[in-house]
Order: sequence, then C-alpha cells, then structure tokens
Amino acid sequence: MASVLGTVILVGVLNPWSFIPAVIGVIGMFIVRYRFASALRDLKRITELARTPLYSYLSSTIHGLKVIRSYHAEQMCSKQFLTFLDQHTRAFYLTTITERWAALRFDVVSFVFITLVTVCSMLVRIHKHELSTADIALTLAYSLNLMGLFQWTVR
Repeated sequence: MASVLGTVILVGVLNPWSFIPAVIGVIGMFIVRYRFASALRDLKRITELARTPLYSYLSSTIHGLKVIRSYHAEQMCSKQFLTFLDQHTRAFYLTTITERWAALRFDVVSFVFITLVTVCSMLVRIHKHELSTADIALTLAYSLNLMGLFQWTVR
C-alpha cells in the first residue's frame, strides 16, 4: 500500500494533470469491479457445489471398486462420473471466462488511462513548456506501474 501511495504522490508531483485521468481510471475500475464481483461470487459458489458430488463420487468409487467390478457396473459408474465431471467443468469454465472478461475490461480501462495520461502530458509539454521529456517518461512509467498495481488490488 505504501508503494501505491508513493507512486501516486510522485506522479502527482511530476504532473498534477495526471489526476484527471486517474479519477476516470478509478471510476472505470470500480464500474467493472461492481459488475464482475457479484457474478464471480455466484459462479464460484456454483463451482464449489458442482465439485462436491464429483469428489464424493470419486471417493465412493475408489472404496467400492471391488463391488463395482464384481457386478460389472463399470459402464454405469463411468457414465455417472462423467456426468458429475461435465457439470463441474461447465461451472469452472464459466468462472474462468468471467475472470477473462473482467481482465479484458480492466486492460481497456488501463489503456484509456495511459492514453489520457500521455495526451495530458503532451498537452502540458506543448502549451505550458513545464514538463521535460524525462518527466513525461517517468510519469508514464509510474502510471503504467500504478495501473497494474491498482488492477491487481481491485481483482
């Protein structure tokens, strides 16, 4: 947390205009998080509910393997196991796809943030002649680092 605060302060000292894109980026991140969090929580719950019968059936099958073989019920047990596995895989796939959806949206918000910081820095450089190219490069480097840290924190 201290590194995030230090980065924000450094970027603010170098280029105070970068706070405008930062506010836009933070709002964008929270909008994506708001839409993402409830869906992911429900999908993780469904994944865990689908995992329980799978492991339970697998454990029962291993312990009752002699009985299953003696009654020639391998096909029936195999079909039942594949049904449980399919249900778990569906839920797990949806969880993974939801996480990728959010990652893509977080990346888009980060890209917009970096683009706006670049444009603000260039406008300040052109019109006010306050920033050197080294200051702009440092601002962009720390802004990119800040967005990565913030993205990780929001997830």
